[in-house]
Amino acid sequence: MRGILIALLMSAAGAQAAVVNCAPAPGRFTVLLSESSGGALPDRAAVERFLNKLQFELDQERDEHWINPGATPVAFRACPKRAPALDGSEFSAEVVEQLNDQRVLLEVWGVVDRDGTPPVLSAQINYLLVPLRFAADQRETVPSGLQRLRYPEAGAAPATDAVQLISKPLDLDAFIASALGLKLLRERAYEPAHANLCRAASLLGAMLKRPITGRSKTELTALHAFVQDSAGRALREALADAAYPKAGLLRLQSPAQPCAGGQ
Repeated sequence: MRGILIALLMSAAGAQAAVVNCAPAPGRFTVLLSESSGGALPDRAAVERFLNKLQFELDQERDEHWINPGATPVAFRACPKRAPALDGSEFSAEVVEQLNDQRVLLEVWGVVDRDGTPPVLSAQINYLLVPLRFAADQRETVPSGLQRLRYPEAGAAPATDAVQLISKPLDLDAFIASALGLKLLRERAYEPAHANLCRAASLLGAMLKRPITGRSKTELTALHAFVQDSAGRALREALADAAYPKAGLLRLQSPAQPCAGGQ
């Protein structure tokens, strides 16, 4: 009965969901942390505490397993009152184009619930890879730009803190490296694009060893294959580009095994 009630509440919330503006970090690539809903976040104060704590955790407590090109770091931006629907229906081509132009790589949101006795947390978290969704809007053949994961996975220890439940370094880093690599490839920054795509392929491969099932597994597998193919594309395009330096590092790589050097 509680599950039905939660579904109805989520449906009602979805009708009121909104993608209000959230300014990205100037001069940086940005990950937007939008509002999550659910019984673990019962009121406005709880939502804002969660967002602020999540941003601090991601800014301070991670190893950044992606590769920043030059002096362009990746920033996390908490977005109070920005509350997309779980299906991401508000992300029209116009909204996505604006995010892409603002160098937003990823948007993260979802629903976090607290159930049972004693109560334990569970979550569905959405990851919108903006460069991938932008490519889909340009009629390019790409996998889904909206990845969905459930936490905790089968066999994982119960979680009592919402931030610790979803601030998975491997998952976020895998999606950031994927989005950053694809964004840089479109901008013809071949070397950092290739490095991030190879790093993403490694991280996504590690994720696929976990007990992820159903549609999430299918979409993650497709993203993994696409990222690997894109690493090869980065090499081919670099070698075909007359502007790419004769002594460029990618000339030492083979498009047949684009990540053989390891990232």
